[in-house]
Amino acid sequence: PFSRARRNETVCTHTTTMTTAAAAAVVVRRRRSPSPGVSSSSSSAIFVALVTTAPVLLSIISLAFRDVVVIGGGGGGGFFFMKVEAFSPAGSTSRRCPRRSTAPVFERHRRFEIHGGSASATCRLASASSSSSEDDDDFNLDDDDFFEDDSELIFAATSAASLRIDEDARFDRDLSGCTVRRFSLGYDLLLDSFVGSMGFDEVTDWDYYAIDVDEEGNRDSRGGNKQKVTPNPLDPNQPRRTRERSGGVVRVFRGDLGGARLGSALRARGMDARVLVKEYSGAMGETLAGAELRAAARMQSELIKNGGGLNELGGATRGAWGASGADRFVEGRTEGRTPEDDANLIRLLSLMSGTSSSSSSRSPHVGVLGVLDLTDYLSDPDPDASNEWYRALKVPPPKPGSIWIVYEYAGLNTLAGYARPPAERVAAMPPRRGIFGELKAPPPLPRWRDRANYVVKGILKGALESLARLHEAGLVHRSIGRSSIILGSIGQDKAEGGDAYSTVVARLVVKISDLGFSAPIREVHSDGRFRARARSFDVTGVNEYGSTPEARHYAVAEDLHALGFVFLGTLLTSLAVAPTPGTMGLPNTDEDGLQRLLGDIFDGSFEEFREYVKDEGEVWRNVVELLDEEDGAGWELLEDMCRARERVSELGEGDVGTTARSLLDNPIFSRR
Repeated sequence: PFSRARRNETVCTHTTTMTTAAAAAVVVRRRRSPSPGVSSSSSSAIFVALVTTAPVLLSIISLAFRDVVVIGGGGGGGFFFMKVEAFSPAGSTSRRCPRRSTAPVFERHRRFEIHGGSASATCRLASASSSSSEDDDDFNLDDDDFFEDDSELIFAATSAASLRIDEDARFDRDLSGCTVRRFSLGYDLLLDSFVGSMGFDEVTDWDYYAIDVDEEGNRDSRGGNKQKVTPNPLDPNQPRRTRERSGGVVRVFRGDLGGARLGSALRARGMDARVLVKEYSGAMGETLAGAELRAAARMQSELIKNGGGLNELGGATRGAWGASGADRFVEGRTEGRTPEDDANLIRLLSLMSGTSSSSSSRSPHVGVLGVLDLTDYLSDPDPDASNEWYRALKVPPPKPGSIWIVYEYAGLNTLAGYARPPAERVAAMPPRRGIFGELKAPPPLPRWRDRANYVVKGILKGALESLARLHEAGLVHRSIGRSSIILGSIGQDKAEGGDAYSTVVARLVVKISDLGFSAPIREVHSDGRFRARARSFDVTGVNEYGSTPEARHYAVAEDLHALGFVFLGTLLTSLAVAPTPGTMGLPNTDEDGLQRLLGDIFDGSFEEFREYVKDEGEVWRNVVELLDEEDGAGWELLEDMCRARERVSELGEGDVGTTARSLLDNPIFSRR
């Protein structure tokens, strides 16, 4: 079941990160160690002895008290200690510090995000081995308990372990058949190479408040005032956001739709027979897989309903695609052929890729074809089966109980890889050589204006359009980051979409991936963490008893907020001019750093942030001029998105609020 063909190319995977909230309160305690009975005549010798042995004593203390960190020395022979005490995993919690009239307390708000970052695995398909062995080791360890503890944090529960989706969670009906279609390893699908692992970051967002306490440090029994305060942005003991990385829970493989009929039929039509296959393992992976399948079923059903005459040809709206998908596995084993579902799969792939319909009908997300059934492989009595897997793919075999989802192949390039200065990306390209082996300089980059047009009208507009269609289908993503935006192409070479030299918008395909944290807009109100986040932005009317306009507005605003900072980071990196050699490098442009700048340093003021960007001189001069066009339309777009959560509380009764669809009318997307 493994393809021996290797393609001589280099691919890079991304790290998918998940924001949860496991907060910690910091309590400063002082411990004194008086030294009674020490005479003044011996004080000098004792002082020398203490200085000499201090490193050893501190090492012993750090080993004995692993949760205690020495942060400084105190007068009289004492030390200050900082003890980190973890909050309970449920609900928002606060702590107080004694002996202060106004004491800071901490609240955490849990939410899920997908962020880009450094690649978790980079592999050359010629050898099909990952360059990050640490992630692989973490993934293969039996550490499922870590994810079982957090499994209830995901909003959508699932029964996907048994490859079934409950009727209530199917969002009416799965017209595409992706939740019931099972592929057979070997007959239907060949695994070609291991791409990499996907991991999650556990991120804590901190809110700080001031409350009234009495002289003894107890909270005022009369219910003292509680007021939100802004911590010192330069104080490392009062962070606004902290991040902790977990091991991988998803392994990614690339494969091909095999079979003498299906694979040949796809190639005969000039279509891509490649697929992406993801293995979800553990309790967390099982939950993510179920949410991914349900979201894909809903999106693809909407796509089929609006797909024009293509779906009627196969009777998709009458359930024909779902029926043939449900019969595929058994029919292939008993009869050795699946002609009806093969034809429906070709129609589905055509619809999702837009090759047989208008571009507006192309799926806004990375489509799901079905689930890979490994029953035959896992039940194989041959002890050499696992060795064959390792020899072919250079990774350990599947875990029992894991869920394998088969996706259309939209490419492996994400916005996380594109959002870098072009000069830096060109410098990282493999060197070119001439006919006699001499090194050749890379071709010059396209004009800045052409690249800016590609970024704004192609990447940014495409991502916003995809999010708008996701919202219009009744879903919120809840985990948008640079890594969840795929840059592909209408051609076979999917890497074209994320190439530094690409400037043709018509060839670009932008899709949203990683729907494992998505949820129906009308059901997010039942999530207690969502309600707590809404309250932190003074959004009233959000309760657990039913969906309200305020809850729906805030759910959409969270997606717009996340995508706004993705846009900001993309503009400040992909369109930046490389700093002059010998000067300071490009300022920090990751989402956490940008949120810290806007929220903590500039207090949400885009006017001050614009001056900061302008003061960087040549590095961002062109970006400032671009955003200033059309009376500052670009800055207006970014502010509407980045501050979408704060503006929900300002909406009056009957107001529609900011939507992704309305933002597409911004003049920056129609600039020449």
